[in-house]
Amino acid sequence: MFRRMGYFGDQSGIIRRYRRERGHWDAHLQNTRQIVLQAMRRKGRKSAAVLGSGWLLDVPLEEMSRHFEKVYLYDVRHPAAAKKQVRPLGNVELCTCDISCFARPVYQYVKQYRHKRTRPPISAIQPQTAFDATGFDFVFSCNILNQLDILLIDYLSRFFDLSHEETLVFRSNVQQRHIDLLPRNHSCMVADYEEITCTPEGREISRRTSVHHPVIQHPDARRWTWEFDTKMTYYDDRKTYLKVLGVEI
Repeated sequence: MFRRMGYFGDQSGIIRRYRRERGHWDAHLQNTRQIVLQAMRRKGRKSAAVLGSGWLLDVPLEEMSRHFEKVYLYDVRHPAAAKKQVRPLGNVELCTCDISCFARPVYQYVKQYRHKRTRPPISAIQPQTAFDATGFDFVFSCNILNQLDILLIDYLSRFFDLSHEETLVFRSNVQQRHIDLLPRNHSCMVADYEEITCTPEGREISRRTSVHHPVIQHPDARRWTWEFDTKMTYYDDRKTYLKVLGVEI
């Protein structure tokens, strides 16, 4: 299911882009790690969870392993490079799951549409039993808030046209559910919330909001710009920059 929905291809694409953009990503990755290190030191030391651990590029794993008795890494798939990094750390556990809790409902929604050629309102897509993040001393949502709905929308769009309103409602629902599951006063989130495209010379072409939740207005958030794609492979003839925030929740 995850392969058909593009999750594995997207994960592979991340590491390829990182290798192309290595120097341009360094500041973003370092900012992310600093946010996590600052936040976790004010929490209990028993257990921590990383949601969207992926390639561990932006996770200060060794520091977390030393600080917490147990660290749990959650993602739909753990790359071989991540498994190798985890192997020497006896208190880190890899957990495979759909953090959004929407993947299977979306898959079934499309399956029903292909069978009957009719579909209920997009609001009918509701998450499975929510991922339970309670009980952890610290939870880190790792650059995934905007990613949770993108692949789902892309998959839905393969089979039928979504109106702007439908897309906005669905994305807002997925993002709201994710933020709701983060235990208050025990969580930290880093997320990109705005996409900016520019000409090769640096003239701005467009801006697009990618997070539809009041968290992007949080007064205590730390903010920076991620030089996401300077090689112009994400969009032809355009460089892409992402506005990012890091915030404790």
